[in-house]
Amino acid sequence: MPSSFSLPPADLSTFFLALFALAWFLPRTVLATVAVKRPLPPGPPTGWFGNFNLPSSYQWLHYAKWKELYGDIIYVYVLGNPIIVVNSAQAAEELFERRSRKYSSRQVQHRPVRTMVVELMGWDWLFSSMPYGRRWKQHRSLFRRHFHKLLTSDYYSVVTKETYTTLRNLAHSPDDFAHHLRRTAAAIVMKISYGHEVSDKGDIYVTLADEAMQGLGMAGIFGTFLVDYLPFLKYVPARMPGANFKRQASIWRKKTRAMIDQPFQAVRERIANGTAIPCFAQKELEKLQQDVNSDPDYETIIKNVAGISYAAGADTTVSTLLSFVLAMLVHPEVQTRAQQELDDILAMDRLPTFADRSKLPFIDCVVWECLRWNPVLPMGLARLVTSDDEYNGYFIPNGTSVLPNVWAILHDADVYPDPLIFSPERFSDQKKNDDLGINKLPWPAFGFGRRMCPGRWLAYETVWFSIACILSVYSIERCIDENGLEIVPEVAYTSSLLSRPKPFKCRFIPRSERADELIKGTAS
Repeated sequence: MPSSFSLPPADLSTFFLALFALAWFLPRTVLATVAVKRPLPPGPPTGWFGNFNLPSSYQWLHYAKWKELYGDIIYVYVLGNPIIVVNSAQAAEELFERRSRKYSSRQVQHRPVRTMVVELMGWDWLFSSMPYGRRWKQHRSLFRRHFHKLLTSDYYSVVTKETYTTLRNLAHSPDDFAHHLRRTAAAIVMKISYGHEVSDKGDIYVTLADEAMQGLGMAGIFGTFLVDYLPFLKYVPARMPGANFKRQASIWRKKTRAMIDQPFQAVRERIANGTAIPCFAQKELEKLQQDVNSDPDYETIIKNVAGISYAAGADTTVSTLLSFVLAMLVHPEVQTRAQQELDDILAMDRLPTFADRSKLPFIDCVVWECLRWNPVLPMGLARLVTSDDEYNGYFIPNGTSVLPNVWAILHDADVYPDPLIFSPERFSDQKKNDDLGINKLPWPAFGFGRRMCPGRWLAYETVWFSIACILSVYSIERCIDENGLEIVPEVAYTSSLLSRPKPFKCRFIPRSERADELIKGTAS
């Protein structure tokens, strides 16, 4: 008889997984049982291991419907993970603003909340995924130092140059409008962060970032992959059957690292050979070299923040601009009114500038409605409760994941009448709105409390300038079918973390010969 007993490799893996599962479920099931003695928020029926009927796509729409059944906050329990969905502005303000100390983290008790994205895919450098604490504050502080509200004017020249490139590109190949908008959003951030000039047709760094962002979009919503609920699955060997998530995560991780490492290394090389171009990374690296008492880890923070600028800025900007184009096709009367306002100020004699903003209030309304109508991050980003709490008599246990349903908040019919309709006019009289308690400016599109997007000022002004410039010289018109009838595009959006309109067609037609001259004049 053999002197010892051993399992085949496959059985050994199964054995250890079973042990991990037992170690994971047992304490959480006990805690959940104890928690039930205190009233939890209402939610769908839950079995011993939780609810397995959660929506796998367009979660924000499903949770918004659940609000009608269960109320402003909904509790679900899945595989040892308590989850609360926040469906109203009132609850979001109370939890994320007034109780921000408890609701600002992404991690609790050293347990990552986003195992797939943070640990397996390598997005630990994104400070929106970091736990609230010293490291997060270092990253956010450095970001704010360069993207504060009072500093946005420093980037007007970059935004203007790249937006003018968009106007010319739309004249040359209007069918590629989505690519042109994407290129411009990327070019602005790459120039500011790395001093890199993005070419008109293709760019290696933009391609790297796009591939990485596609992975983030697919995996970004909490619970998309089972490993988010069962973190011990990260130990499953990639070669095992059913471990495709590990293999896919490895592919995405390489793209994520390339996105953050390669453009930063290019800046370092330019500094070394004396050809540095003024930008965020160059300024901070040269400052670091002059500081003999610098933190040895600070270079990593600089690299992370440079990457964060792209990840946070480029995709959100282009998604909002695509919503704008779609809205002009569905609601041409909005375009007519906006162009009349532009013509009253510009008289088709010049393109708009940032100095014109106070004289173009309806363009502001259009931007706000683009942000509200279909928010770029409809489910926000998951947070962790760092200590037991209570809201409206309901118990919220420590370690609960909290998901802000931004879409539901910005489509509350009591706050935004006719919420599915694109209506910039709703924001035209804010004093009246304040008196009535309706049509609040959609700041939730940028997040909440301490986790609110610190780059929102530059993002807003970039979108504003692009919309003002495009409408001043172009008419965005519907395509015509073979029968001579206009094609009204469907208002349909992707179900990913960063939601954007599904592909659609349209025409960009210069409004007049004078408009054509203004477009050509941007090349000088």
